[in-house]
Amino acid sequence: MCGGVGRWVRVVQPVQFLEGYNDMALLSLTVGLQARAGKELWRIPGERWRRVGLKGEFEEIYTVDGNENADWVDLTVDAVRSPLSWYKTYFDAPDGLDPVALDMGSMGKGEAWVNGHHLGRYWTLRAPEDGCQRTCDYRGAYNSDKCATNCGKPTQVRYHIPRSWLQASNNLLVLFEETGGNPFEISLTTHSVRAICAQISELHYPPLSKWVIDGGKISINDTTPEMHLHCVREHVISIVFSSYGTPRGSCRNYVRGTCHAPTSLEVVSELCEGKQECTIGVSNAIFGDPCRRTVKTLVVEANCVPLGVAGSSSI
Repeated sequence: MCGGVGRWVRVVQPVQFLEGYNDMALLSLTVGLQARAGKELWRIPGERWRRVGLKGEFEEIYTVDGNENADWVDLTVDAVRSPLSWYKTYFDAPDGLDPVALDMGSMGKGEAWVNGHHLGRYWTLRAPEDGCQRTCDYRGAYNSDKCATNCGKPTQVRYHIPRSWLQASNNLLVLFEETGGNPFEISLTTHSVRAICAQISELHYPPLSKWVIDGGKISINDTTPEMHLHCVREHVISIVFSSYGTPRGSCRNYVRGTCHAPTSLEVVSELCEGKQECTIGVSNAIFGDPCRRTVKTLVVEANCVPLGVAGSSSI
């Protein structure tokens, strides 16, 4: 195992040999290559003992047609989960329109395909136990340890499957697992966006649709910043909180500040309530000026509710 800048890590792995001739197969994996050799080509001199890729990849056993060419065997619950293994199963798509994801928390590291579409690599590596802060302030210079979250937890366990890849039933899932895992604990999950929050200041730039290039010069038709809210299909917006002024807090915990426009909730509700999407201009011309010579910000919290359930809340 080789680290960066030529540092090597010695790995000792006991191996049991048979008497006489033995075949040895080594799998080499890279997380990334340093930008050195031209076109990133690496030539290993000597015997022709190497091969790039896996037989399963060449035969495309992860596709709907190609998987029939592999000699699959049934996997029992008490079977020893070995590394470098191919797995396949079939599943039905969840009902509804909510986004779908695979929960791969029981697996180690590898690749996944759904109906022949490459879902990408998965790696349920756990983050370090320490380094997270109870409170966080993003202001100031950036560093990689700033505002870290989920210490001691897997860096990622859910992997999104586009609905367009799925059929109602008999969807093919193929995995190539490199380090070993338990495929029996893989599950399908859906995610519903119930709350949406937005925060726009009157100092923000207007959307790109308002910018015009004429004769090589950039001009802006309307300098008013805009807030855009959007819910998924068959869901509409229900306003929970709105304040134009100097509101404080974070999503689901917003509170009014010392400056607040009394028309905030009325204006936002009229523009957005019961709609799938809406646009709100952020300016004194729309909300009035609740405090002169102060930069105002609009914050909105809303719920995405099924059609026919929308109703406003006043805070």
